[in-house]
Amino acid sequence: MKKTYILSLAWIVSVLSVLGQEKKINLNALTLEEAVKYSLDHSPTFIAQQLKEQQAGYKLSQVKLDYLPDIYVTSDLRRNIIIPSTPIPASMINPSAPEDELMYMRFNTPWSSGAGLNVTFDIFNPETAGLKSEQEKQLKISQLDSRIAENELRATVSQAYIDCAIAQTQLDAITADTVYYAALSREIEDLYRREKVSLVDKNNAEMNYNASLARFHQAKNIQHNSRINLLMYLGVEPDKDKLDQLRLSDDIQSLYSKMMSGKVLSGENPLSQRRQAELVSLSEIKTKNALWKYAPSLSLSGYYGANYFGKELKLGNTNRWFGNSFVALSLRIPISRSLSTAKEVSRLRIQEQLERENLRDVKNNRLGELSRELARLETCKNTYRLKQSNMKLITQNIVAKQAQLQKGYTLESEFLSEKLREQNALQEYLQAAYDLLSAYINLEKLTKN
Repeated sequence: MKKTYILSLAWIVSVLSVLGQEKKINLNALTLEEAVKYSLDHSPTFIAQQLKEQQAGYKLSQVKLDYLPDIYVTSDLRRNIIIPSTPIPASMINPSAPEDELMYMRFNTPWSSGAGLNVTFDIFNPETAGLKSEQEKQLKISQLDSRIAENELRATVSQAYIDCAIAQTQLDAITADTVYYAALSREIEDLYRREKVSLVDKNNAEMNYNASLARFHQAKNIQHNSRINLLMYLGVEPDKDKLDQLRLSDDIQSLYSKMMSGKVLSGENPLSQRRQAELVSLSEIKTKNALWKYAPSLSLSGYYGANYFGKELKLGNTNRWFGNSFVALSLRIPISRSLSTAKEVSRLRIQEQLERENLRDVKNNRLGELSRELARLETCKNTYRLKQSNMKLITQNIVAKQAQLQKGYTLESEFLSEKLREQNALQEYLQAAYDLLSAYINLEKLTKN
């Protein structure tokens, strides 16, 4: 028995430890899909939107419960210091008393108390009749906001991942160039000491190295900032250890393959358009609910309890407790308030028209943006292919020039000019890749949101 208890306790502890562990992310080999998935569980902005959706759900539950009868208990205890008296004809107590004789009667006792069960129920209340339908629409809008926030976060994290990948590619290329210019500068300086090259050649080599080193520092700063942005969007604290651990599994070419193989256009209405349609519906419901305020309200109330009266405080004396109960049906017909209701209805009808115009504006803007983004994506595709082709050609040229330089068929200055063209071609290629991948992300976000 004792052994079974120990095993059961160990199993419970192990289960709780597993459940309590926070989901971790592998920063050493981070893929785009893992980054997006992790951000949806840890991004503070998205979690805040999910909490707002939960608040809207609880608000709807609260509104539904408000339609139930309100049942409560009341109780009080009074010490009547001055008991009021009222004159009455003495003949009511003593028939033989003269007609003009008066007596004074007290209508209370030094101690009094009361306790009972109360119930109130709005059979129809124009103020609250439409709250449930309004809150249901608010919940739908909040749910759409959560889906919009999710797509926004996906796009933001994807863009940050792309920025980080391009910054890393740029840094790797500039690092290789800096290493080459450093070796070249040392070689020419050695030749200068042996008086085989001029001072101008030596200074030019050193200037080329300095320029490459400056580009290296700039690229390193860009890469550092892009890493910080990516970790922040993931919901990860961007400390030094995590920045050093971060390694991306997807390069530019793999990102291009993943995105170009996906389906961009969707047959569903975008979320922003659906959200605006819900706002139109909500404004119509508010106008309808405002019209109900012209109607009378009908409520039911009841009480079941007892009252205590006595000269001394002896609540346990059942002979001093007297029953008391009632059921009341109340009708309230608005008269002067109908004037303000008319103004409210007019204002809400104008709000309806505003929401409808906003919906029409959303539709028109989306069609225009969609056409522009499709054209931009096609242009970026063509530009990317051309710049990629140029990179392959310039790489071939570098290999050929280096072979010629080693054989003495070309000058060092010509090879350096070719290296400069390679740098320009690389920058153009990276810019084309950035434009293409960003255009795809924007188009995907536009079709969904």
